[in-house]
Amino acid sequence: MAVIEVAPGVTVCQTAERNVLFGCPPEVIKHLMLKGIKSPDVIVLPDTPYRFDVLQNCTEFPLYSFLFVEGNFRSGKKLTIVGTPLHIKANRKLLRLTLLGPTRKEYAELGDSHWFDELYRESRAMAVKDPSGREFIIDDFVDFVPFVDGIATLADGTKIEHTGKDRYRLAGEEIDVNFDEPQQPPYDLRSDFITPIPMRLGVTVLGGASGFIADKPCSSILLQYNSEYMLVDCPPYLEQALNARGVSFSEIRSIYLTHIHDDHCNIYPLLRLSNKVQLLATKEIFWMAMMKLSLQTLMPVEHLSAMFDFVEVKPYEVTEFYGMSITPHYTVHSIPTIGATFRMKDGTTTRSVVFIGDNKAFKDIEGMVAQGIVRKEKFDALKSLYTDRHDILFADGGQGILHGDPRDALHSQSDRIVFMHLESLPTEFDATFSHAVAGKRYPIIPGSHDSYLIRTMQILGDSFRNMSHGWSTALMNSFQIQTFNSGDVIFKQGETSRGLIYIILAGTVSVMVHDGRKLTERTRKEAGDFVGEMAVLDENKVRSASIVARTPVALCAIDEKLFHEFLIDENRVEEMQHLWKVRSEIERYWPFADFADNVNDRIARNCVRLRVAEGETLVEQGKTDADFYIILSGEFSVTRNGVEVNVIRGGDMFGEYGSLANTVRNATVRALKDSIVIRIARGEIRKIVESAPIFHFSMREIMTKRMRELKSIDQTGVVQPEAV
Repeated sequence: MAVIEVAPGVTVCQTAERNVLFGCPPEVIKHLMLKGIKSPDVIVLPDTPYRFDVLQNCTEFPLYSFLFVEGNFRSGKKLTIVGTPLHIKANRKLLRLTLLGPTRKEYAELGDSHWFDELYRESRAMAVKDPSGREFIIDDFVDFVPFVDGIATLADGTKIEHTGKDRYRLAGEEIDVNFDEPQQPPYDLRSDFITPIPMRLGVTVLGGASGFIADKPCSSILLQYNSEYMLVDCPPYLEQALNARGVSFSEIRSIYLTHIHDDHCNIYPLLRLSNKVQLLATKEIFWMAMMKLSLQTLMPVEHLSAMFDFVEVKPYEVTEFYGMSITPHYTVHSIPTIGATFRMKDGTTTRSVVFIGDNKAFKDIEGMVAQGIVRKEKFDALKSLYTDRHDILFADGGQGILHGDPRDALHSQSDRIVFMHLESLPTEFDATFSHAVAGKRYPIIPGSHDSYLIRTMQILGDSFRNMSHGWSTALMNSFQIQTFNSGDVIFKQGETSRGLIYIILAGTVSVMVHDGRKLTERTRKEAGDFVGEMAVLDENKVRSASIVARTPVALCAIDEKLFHEFLIDENRVEEMQHLWKVRSEIERYWPFADFADNVNDRIARNCVRLRVAEGETLVEQGKTDADFYIILSGEFSVTRNGVEVNVIRGGDMFGEYGSLANTVRNATVRALKDSIVIRIARGEIRKIVESAPIFHFSMREIMTKRMRELKSIDQTGVVQPEAV
């Protein structure tokens, strides 16, 4: 048996009869294609559903590839998916939802809508059926095999052993898919070196390929409006796709989601943002997206939904969005799918961008209209998007049974027609249309560096509440914009300050520290963070780290002396020292080490630092107080019903149930030695959690884990670790 390490966390075992895939991140099929490995016929779902902001159970495209690209559906073969009973149950429902769409019952639970019957009818018409007309269900495509007592037995008798967390044994070979380095996309994203000037309205292409074009990223665009960023769909490896264009995570303000297929809806990274994203979609697509996230992360839908600001858009009705008008439309696809027309005023002229979304070719839709499956009015609305004039028309040219035909746009009046879902345009259209390629930019209403002035004002206002008009004017009139190429050194460790501090306006930088032996990346800072500001109150004025541009970056440089005067004049010195001290203390621990500065700043601004004497009790079981605590140093005993269940130390948190779940304290926490903690009142911690998805997600992870551990203790009496 050949054992092939495909990528971190991904291993293929090849025998004469089988290709067994362990680990299933997005774009895994492209990794296999580039290595000349055929689609797996067995997928083993790992125990860890996500790692380094990447989901590890993305079985949708491997299933498509096995059935339809490799041709196994025609020969009656089924893909085998192996996992724990919990993961199998979730994956079965996930594949049913993404391949077949919502059931009638699920539509009914979403409420009344005259669109739902139409969407259900179209999905049923496009579903795969047997010769008798019976629609295939997911179990007709997939053989789901759970581990029973640590062993999964395949149909041919092959046994796969589950030997530990993310560890397995097959034919005597030990397979370990634990990994400690981030997975990377299989293609070159052609990173930019310089930061582009912001656009008042324009488009940057993040990708234009399908899920089966191995060397190119999937279809997605970045719409810029008022110099802010809106994702139109979310491709796999979002951070890398954005960074290649000089955009950081923190700059994403919204996403328009067209549908939940895996090449368009890899939205898990949005849960790792510092601020909530506004998610624009129809009611059923938002529900589908949250359900998909729930089935992949194993977190409740209601918790995940709370991590987004949902903006419901209604088909064929205008939604006004910060000076941009959005008119959604339905397409004809295998599951509910929308596109949109985005319009903005440019003086007396209206400029427009159309994103069609995944859509069948017109000749196929004509047949569905003739059969009464698709309404003629819907088809006419789609055709008008092609014939009316727009500044840019982004259309589906992927062809095949579910995608569009470039010929559908031959009579378009739009200034530019750009096709998605393609490896390349057919040669007959080379001088007629354009092809969406990662990195292409389409300015429609130009912008200027003035937008950086607005962004600087926003960051200063968020960072320094109630700043006086005098000082905001003084700081804004003294700054200068500086841009750096990807890889440039902004300043070096050990050098004296040059009299400037910086605010990152666009992109991401690395904080690099050399300890005399090696250079390591201590952390990363992104748009909205300050760089070099701690030197303002440091008399030595020596840089403690080097700052290197990870992406193209734009910085606002502010005079250090003026900034120092501002802190003194507004009595902010003590506040800033407290903020920096607490932030540096909590950044040593997970999950705070993963948070952007502005999240840790929110914690630091709203906490009280306390010294706790040995023997002092901070939390008592059964009480209703609701403060939240983070341990900076020391040691605490956790007891439940008089039995010690855990000892917690620096970086650990407690009190989350009382603060977030409105429950009485479920354990007593007492100091075992003199310790230091920070305390945050319930009202304040709730505000931070509700505003920062990355903190909200981390807290829900911890609460879920502790709830399982406490349940186990109460049922078995066995003390489990980290049961608080």
